[in-house]
Amino acid sequence: MTLLGRVAGAGHCRVPVAQATRVIHAATTGATLALIGEEPSERDLTTSARLRDTVIASITTDPPASSGSDLASRALALDAALETALTTKPAAADAGLTLRDTETALLREWLQQLAG
Repeated sequence: MTLLGRVAGAGHCRVPVAQATRVIHAATTGATLALIGEEPSERDLTTSARLRDTVIASITTDPPASSGSDLASRALALDAALETALTTKPAAADAGLTLRDTETALLREWLQQLAG
């Protein structure tokens, strides 16, 4: 499972894993191009660290409260767990995952809608 998948599975993701991946890729590409475009003597290497912290804050959240008040992160966590079960078929069969492909697609769509 990917690092972002584990983050989502733990209930720490504010957005779906695919969207978080795109945001991270765009930010790192942009930071790299910006730094390359500057004269070496003018480069502020703290830019990438600040951008990293901003991106992480925008895609992650604290774990859901035990009161169940954070529906979005719980939906993303369930979607990540379902993705893990689907990518590890032998383990999923032992866990009793008996959803058909169409049912799985519908469930994942509903979880994405709940996540906002």
